[in-house]
Amino acid sequence: MTPSTLFAASPEALVLQRTPIVTFGYVMQVFFSLLVVLALLYFIARFVLPRMKLSSSGKLIKVLDRVYLEPQVSAYLLQVGRDAWLIAASNKNITRIDKVDLESPPTP
Repeated sequence: MTPSTLFAASPEALVLQRTPIVTFGYVMQVFFSLLVVLALLYFIARFVLPRMKLSSSGKLIKVLDRVYLEPQVSAYLLQVGRDAWLIAASNKNITRIDKVDLESPPTP
């Protein structure tokens, strides 16, 4: 065999080299696949995730309220048994502020 016969292109190979790689059907297939993935993500976010219980259910400690004071600082009202505590938490420390009486209404 000569080198020219090894690399001789058949008519089918010549046709494949001339056709574009991205066709209208390929674009529609990619678009349809993207729509299916987005619809699946929407379905999961809308119907599946709200039904999942992501928070732990503590028997002794309950978070009654949470207020964001700054981007990384929050104030929490925790109920521990029959007592309630106001604490402040940041990314560096946690500070107990005061014990709160839940029976009396808050004063403005």
